[in-house]
Amino acid sequence: MRLRAAALVALVLALPGCSRHAPAVAAFDPDSIPEAYQGSTAALMWPGATRAFQIRPDGDLYNGAWRVTFDLHADGRDAAPPRAIAYEERWRPVAHWARHSGRVRWNFEAAALPAPDHGDSSLVVSLVLEAVNTGSEPLQATIAARLAPPDTLPPFVAVDDPRPTGELHWGLRGEHGIVHAMADPADVGSFEGLAWTLPPGAAKRVRFVLPAHATGMEPLAAWARTSHARRVDEARVYWNDAVARGTRFDLGDAEVERALDAARVVLLASRERRGLAWVPIGAPLHYRDVWLRDGARVIAALAVAGHSREARDLAGGLRLFAWPDGAFMSQRGQLDGTGEALWAFEQALLRPAAATFELQGYADLAMRAFRWYEWQRDLGHQAGWTWSAMMPFADPRDNELVRAQLIGSDAWAIAGYRSAARLLRAAGRVAEADTIEAARTRYLAEFADALNRSHAPDIPASWQGIGRDWGNLTVGWPAMALPPSDTRCAALAARVWRRAGGAGLATYADSLHYYAGADLGEWALLAGRRAEADSVMDAMLRWRSASGGAAEIFSRDGGYGRNLPPHATSAAALVLLVRNALIFDDADRLLLTLGARDRWWRGARVRGAPTRWGTIDLAFRRDGDAAEWTWTGVPVRTALTLPAGTRWRDPLPAPLAPGPTPTIVIAPPGTTHARVPLVAAGAAER
Repeated sequence: MRLRAAALVALVLALPGCSRHAPAVAAFDPDSIPEAYQGSTAALMWPGATRAFQIRPDGDLYNGAWRVTFDLHADGRDAAPPRAIAYEERWRPVAHWARHSGRVRWNFEAAALPAPDHGDSSLVVSLVLEAVNTGSEPLQATIAARLAPPDTLPPFVAVDDPRPTGELHWGLRGEHGIVHAMADPADVGSFEGLAWTLPPGAAKRVRFVLPAHATGMEPLAAWARTSHARRVDEARVYWNDAVARGTRFDLGDAEVERALDAARVVLLASRERRGLAWVPIGAPLHYRDVWLRDGARVIAALAVAGHSREARDLAGGLRLFAWPDGAFMSQRGQLDGTGEALWAFEQALLRPAAATFELQGYADLAMRAFRWYEWQRDLGHQAGWTWSAMMPFADPRDNELVRAQLIGSDAWAIAGYRSAARLLRAAGRVAEADTIEAARTRYLAEFADALNRSHAPDIPASWQGIGRDWGNLTVGWPAMALPPSDTRCAALAARVWRRAGGAGLATYADSLHYYAGADLGEWALLAGRRAEADSVMDAMLRWRSASGGAAEIFSRDGGYGRNLPPHATSAAALVLLVRNALIFDDADRLLLTLGARDRWWRGARVRGAPTRWGTIDLAFRRDGDAAEWTWTGVPVRTALTLPAGTRWRDPLPAPLAPGPTPTIVIAPPGTTHARVPLVAAGAAER
């Protein structure tokens, strides 16, 4: 009997491969993994795929076009939703979750791989469902699997096919044509309305093969002939290798290391193709569009984490958003996009520097963008009114919720000038780089003067003093439109963190926002305010799902509504903060261990970290009353930040020199090793 949408598929678990006392599918208990949010959820995703499957809080699956539901009943009860949907080691996207019907435990294991007839533009999920009788007597159990249309108000839709046409088809053995799911072996779909008895301690299982797009039965059945265990191993190998290609962080801190790996998985998966170009998308589930605001962060995070090829591919994709007049814009009214695109180009192409011939096209784009900015500013200078020298009015239709002259537009413009000059200088176009740097100096002076004339106690969202904090949070970093020591930066951070109830995440309306205030954590690192930077990192580590991802906006009790985790910019924020706490290369010198945590000082290594002066390795540790670093030499000075609560003790060994504070030591260019005697920060010299 062919089964249609919403038709019952009752599956007998006494199938080949089922056995009494069979080992459980789950190699770990997903319910033991921390989960920060109400309603655990996870993504089954793949780089390049235009859809992903959401594992929903009820344990069912949804791909934006249809749902795969599992109605489970045993021991006289319907199965409860899972407590946690966890990735292996809280980062590797092989998902595990469990549901319970009294004494019957339902174990799920699922992984995604490229589709057999779509390549990496689509994916197929291999899912095994196992029933385990944990009781001491036989128990009755039934399964019903259904294909169903989306909910009335789905959290997202698949834009390439928002509603499937016709009926949803389960694939049956021997049939041809297009199907939306199959069970393995395929003929289980011909059984209906059956129940079975699970002996005490017995474990029985069935496999499902779920394509993200409607797929031909023959290629899907051929794909399913490879066992679930083999498919899961293929997914593990791919993701292990993908993460290993980047920078390796051995910090002696499993939580941070796994959080970094989880974030990198989200970044690598949040990519699609537009023709031959790769572009960054906002998230693997919803937000499957391109925002320069988010894409620039994704590119920067991949670049600092050692995924240079992916970062440069995505930077190339941003060229699609260049307008004829030189500006960059991906979403209406977002004037910060030009600076963000230039910053992304610089982050990807100068870490380490690409060949000169590769840089020429980006240098051309940077020069055109600079001329567009200067045109805007010239018009303002001619107008002569109060804020006319700043960027014009904009309505981003985003988190600022205002039409005004946004300070973030100017902050990103200033960042864009710096990036444009760096790109042109690296391309050998020194005179043009000098011109841009001179213009940036003028812009910085006018920006500071405008802030003085605003009489604002910190840095407002707009020159009109209205709007939500957003782009203004970037002034200290990455825009560096004010020096870290500027009191306005400190006042802004204090105001934002006070509203959030302490240093950590920023707020948005009545909710917490994961990445909006992350730039304040970066500013705190540069300002030497390590406690505040640590608080931001603590909050970012706390607010992660059992699959390691982070939401964008959520309530204080962990609710996220329709704004599903994981979010790519949240992942980028974590990567950037941790990496910059160890290696910061966005200045005229190399800064090491700016925010290294106490635990890392027991002995940590970073290997294969791209910087502006080449790829470097770093090892550091605290050995009693001394701190020691070994790193790849660079042609600029290196500033070494000492462990928290310490300062250097006289005499400093040559060739080291005192830094701007007693907590920093300067090593000359080419240095590869330093050992610094320490004393407690408040201790008197003997």
